[in-house]
Amino acid sequence: MIARMCRAKKIRLGIRAQLLASQTLGQIMPIAAIPFLTRMVDPGEMGHYQIALSIALVALPFAIFQADVFVPVAHDADEVQTLLRRALLTTLIVGSVATSVAFLLPSGGGAEAAITAFLLLAVMSLTSLTNAVLIRKNDMSRLVHRNMVGGAFVAIMQTMFAMVHPTAISLGLGMLIGRVLCQVLLRSTRHYAPHSNRSEVPKDFWRVLTGAGASALGTFASQMPMLLVAPVYGAAAAGYLGLGQRVVGAPTGLIGQGVNQIIVADASAIIRSGQSKLWTGLRWQVLLLISLSLAAAMAITIIIPPLTPWIFGAPWAPAGKYMQILAVPMCLQLVAIPMVPLMAMLGMQKAMLSLQIFRMVCIVGCIFLGSKLSLGMPLTVTLISAVWTMAYVATIGLAIEGMRKYDMQERRA
Repeated sequence: MIARMCRAKKIRLGIRAQLLASQTLGQIMPIAAIPFLTRMVDPGEMGHYQIALSIALVALPFAIFQADVFVPVAHDADEVQTLLRRALLTTLIVGSVATSVAFLLPSGGGAEAAITAFLLLAVMSLTSLTNAVLIRKNDMSRLVHRNMVGGAFVAIMQTMFAMVHPTAISLGLGMLIGRVLCQVLLRSTRHYAPHSNRSEVPKDFWRVLTGAGASALGTFASQMPMLLVAPVYGAAAAGYLGLGQRVVGAPTGLIGQGVNQIIVADASAIIRSGQSKLWTGLRWQVLLLISLSLAAAMAITIIIPPLTPWIFGAPWAPAGKYMQILAVPMCLQLVAIPMVPLMAMLGMQKAMLSLQIFRMVCIVGCIFLGSKLSLGMPLTVTLISAVWTMAYVATIGLAIEGMRKYDMQERRA
């Protein structure tokens, strides 16, 4: 029995390590491609691409209608197919709405941003749904392979398209074709085996819509600066800000999803067992992530800005100051993102919602003040960075307090 338990633990650790490693490798290629893309695509075009990306990210939860959450717990193949068909239909509907939003942006190039937003939304929907199907089939090895290969294909195709036609639409097409190639080459053939006689998929439309809305609200709060800066300061400014977010968010992009999955898995196991060691069990992971995020922020602040013109090209020199300004909050995401599902497990949805609304109001206020008082883009982004930092610190603090309260309640029980 002990031998079987040890083998099972090794398998779990092996899968975790593979998922974390595959995601890291899959993100390295797109990050490595950025210096090549910035030498081919001018800041204005990159700004249109970043605007489209922000719109697609916000629209995604409504587009797939939480099918990525419910496909893994669906009972049989018929239910899975129903969820997937519904998600494809809503993707078309929401994609049309999202592109309409891009047309309304007064930053110039609205049509280009609109088309790109639709392409990116199609890519993200396809990736989310196919990953959900792989999880449903427990085909983790194929998920690992897709994590690795998908990023490489996207980087290669975006670079090739940008060499021919350096526009936002080309970057969107590159991502779409790269992901489609990955899906075709690594398609799964397993059947949908029934999980149990009971389905966990909710039938209530409003419950699903509420969940999608909550997810979109959190994403919108993160993408808000990009969407609001463009109309006020122009597409080129949005391009500088987008590059800054992309670079300083690299630590989170490299390992964020894997870290999130590991922490959620450990927390859910402790909660299911009813043990009073949630904070003590996760404390070392949280403290390690805080240390890593602060170290990464310090390194980015000191090293990256002077190298920005050399790495990304002279036209992108202004992006260096935004990397410095955004370093702390973007690196703190590495800690804050895993805390969000943990807070949901602990029934802290109201606190999460209040915090997100407060963050959104403050960001709008920062941009409004920056515009009305002519503060300039750097000072406006500094105010936004301060709001983000406070919000992430509050998220981490609330999650830690929630874990401690949980442990106290379990000890009393």
